[in-house]
Amino acid sequence: EGSVNGHEFTIEGVGTGNPYEGTQTAELVIIKPVGKPLPFSFDILSSVFQYGNLCFTKYPADMTDYFKQAFPAGMSYERSFLFEDGGVATASWNIRLEGNCFIHNSNFHGVNFPADGPVMKKKTIGWDKSFQKMTVSKEVLRGDLTMFLLLEGGGYHRCQFHSTYKTEKPVTLPPNHVVEHQIVRTDLGQSAKGFTVKLEEHAA
Repeated sequence: EGSVNGHEFTIEGVGTGNPYEGTQTAELVIIKPVGKPLPFSFDILSSVFQYGNLCFTKYPADMTDYFKQAFPAGMSYERSFLFEDGGVATASWNIRLEGNCFIHNSNFHGVNFPADGPVMKKKTIGWDKSFQKMTVSKEVLRGDLTMFLLLEGGGYHRCQFHSTYKTEKPVTLPPNHVVEHQIVRTDLGQSAKGFTVKLEEHAA
């Protein structure tokens, strides 16, 4: 849940995935606003849902997997977003494991998105493939990357991500490395529960 330029929203969903193959799929329902799509681009939220659980990353067998080690105890993430048109956002979330299911709760707050920009005009069609640099710093893992929103009619809209990934219990830290991400959004339209969006991601 959260807000963008004062527009409050609540989203709920369920998904499936294979953590060892780096794949996941989720269907997300917009609970608030009721019966409507969001009044801004859904894409600015999708990285919190999909890149938001890096347990679904295919790591080489000989590399320490920081994220899978964190469970069942759990972990928390923090991320800042700086868009090229001055829009800024922060997100925080925690993930825990119950049985064979990840429980993901997140908050997202965005401000300063121009009314005539691609986010508020909903002119984005997804994210380009990206590469996140992972570095160890003060016993946590930090991620840095430049992401690009794909725009209707061609072109890109740049966003800088800075993330901190913290486990609830100490784990073995990995070497610095890069994770490749790709996410695909499909609007499924109105359902009995609300406007529904499908997200698919691969990370390795």
